[in-house]
Amino acid sequence: MKVNFSITWGKTKFYEEGQRHLTMDWRETEGFPRKGEAINIAKFIRDNYNPNETFTYKNEDRNVFEWIENVIGWQIEEVKWDYENGAAFLHVFIEERR
Repeated sequence: MKVNFSITWGKTKFYEEGQRHLTMDWRETEGFPRKGEAINIAKFIRDNYNPNETFTYKNEDRNVFEWIENVIGWQIEEVKWDYENGAAFLHVFIEERR
C-alpha cells in the first residue's frame, strides 16, 4: 500500500521553513501512525529519500531532518485516507513538535 507523507517545518534562526511530499510503500511490519504520536521520520523514509536540506551551525553543515529529529522531534498532525484513480492510500501530515 502507498503512503503519502507531507512533512513541514517552520523557520528558525538556523534554517528557513520548508516542506517535502513523499510517496512510498508502507512497511507491512509497521502499525499505522496516529494523530499526536511522535514519529522518527528517518526510520520511515530510509531508502526512499535522502534529505539534502542543510544549514550551517558552528561552522558545520547540519541536516534539517536530523536536527529536528534530535533536538525537537517530529509529530503526526493528521492522518487520513485518500483515494486516487480508485485506489486508497494513507496520507500522513507531519510537523516538528511544538
